[in-house]
Amino acid sequence: MLCRRQLCLYAALAGCCVLVAPTAAQQRKVKNPELRVLDATIRRIDDQLIAVDGKVENSSAKTFQRMLLVFEFFAPGQKSIVIQKGPPEPDVLAPGDTAEFHLQLRAPARAVRVTIEAADGSGRELRVENSGPYPVE
Repeated sequence: MLCRRQLCLYAALAGCCVLVAPTAAQQRKVKNPELRVLDATIRRIDDQLIAVDGKVENSSAKTFQRMLLVFEFFAPGQKSIVIQKGPPEPDVLAPGDTAEFHLQLRAPARAVRVTIEAADGSGRELRVENSGPYPVE
């Protein structure tokens, strides 16, 4: 049998272990965004085309070559309709540089919102800050 003092010691040790576990999980490294959307405007030109204009900034320490912006269009109720891609100008983006995009994309029927993601030339998805959703005007 354990005496009262031993029980208190075991209870204190068990409580200490529980407190340490979340602290270790909190120490996981949070990855910063690699690309930041500074401005985005999406508007219908007609029934066939949508104009997508804006500006992105490279917020990482890497240079991105042959970068593509990925636009995912959503219908009411957050149902994904279609994904379209297009390059910014210029498509090579050094750390801290900004690039503009002025694209005309096919207009998906019923599209009301757009999110903006990105990929580098090798197809690796980039972490994007301020990716939307942006309304289709």
